Amino acid sequence: MITLMADFQTESLAAKVLADNGISLPLRLLGGRYIRWVLRVPNLESRTRMTGMYLKMGVRYDDLKAYTFEQKLEFMQKHTKTVSRMVAYGIVRGWILGRLLNRPVAWMLRNCMHPAALEDAWMLAISTMNIVPLENIIRLAEVMNLMSPNLSQGRR
Repeated sequence: MITLMADFQTESLAAKVLADNGISLPLRLLGGRYIRWVLRVPNLESRTRMTGMYLKMGVRYDDLKAYTFEQKLEFMQKHTKTVSRMVAYGIVRGWILGRLLNRPVAWMLRNCMHPAALEDAWMLAISTMNIVPLENIIRLAEVMNLMSPNLSQGRR
């Protein structure tokens, strides 16, 4: 059952990557009003910047998933600014806008978004950097390609 759920989540994530859909992040403004920003799959420029920030933090994705509540609190206390900047790169994509608006958007995320939601958005953003689900789609596309010669039948 757990592997079935993991496969479904992997396929769902791959479909979102291919369709360039995103998730809606709630931000609470002064006066209790909410607005929503969409976190999309980062493009190559944003992904490159995010990768550099992620590697400087010195953590592993598998370790992050296994953290206890206290370890997550300690991690977020230490790396909140970096985490918010990485999520901001997913919101503001592009070469110019990414550089200009990253820090103001990250500040807005830190001050107007619930820390648990920020952590979840960050985990989703770094999980999209994994290309293993796309390898399965590419393999399936190679099998389904009708233009390629069928190697299972012998040559005549």
